[in-house]
Amino acid sequence: MRILISMMLIIILNSSYSLAEPLPRPWAHHNQENYEAGVTTDNPFTGKYSAYIRSREVEGNTMGTLWQAIKPRPDWFGERVRMTLYMKTLGVKDAAGLFMRVSTYGGLINYDYMYDRVVHGDTDWHKQMIVLDIPRDTSLIDFGVWIIGKGEVQVDEFRFDVVDNKLRVTGTSEKIEFSQPENLDFEGYTEVEKNGN
Repeated sequence: MRILISMMLIIILNSSYSLAEPLPRPWAHHNQENYEAGVTTDNPFTGKYSAYIRSREVEGNTMGTLWQAIKPRPDWFGERVRMTLYMKTLGVKDAAGLFMRVSTYGGLINYDYMYDRVVHGDTDWHKQMIVLDIPRDTSLIDFGVWIIGKGEVQVDEFRFDVVDNKLRVTGTSEKIEFSQPENLDFEGYTEVEKNGN
């Protein structure tokens, strides 16, 4: 499950997406064919509205996300930041969770996809938290909610706070090595040609 979630989120966050019309900008919605997303007045945690992502007729390991990307605030650079929000689920068959990914110009990525604490079934409003370091060369922060398979997730009251370094991070880090572009004229050998077939 951990590898599946990681791979699917990486593909989603690096692919095209559409702005979900019932959602306020800048929220984005991926996989509108299998999931619908929007805002609802049905039992929000606070205020008049909460957001939701809900499966249509889905089969297998289909994933939907509701997310946005932001530039880090200047006062976040070099700090530890906690994202909190409230989430509830309805009939989540496979798994649901949150994610936050911090990308840097130097290729370091700090991320937490919550694959070690996924949510299933029916749950009432409960507080969730992700804590990550924001390096000084951070270029972009992606965050949101994901669901695999059937079910519905509602979210409300996203909040970001700079916290003390004594609070442990919830995610992990990965270094991406930049490589030189290759085969730009498409004249390189294919795998079949390399094997002499």
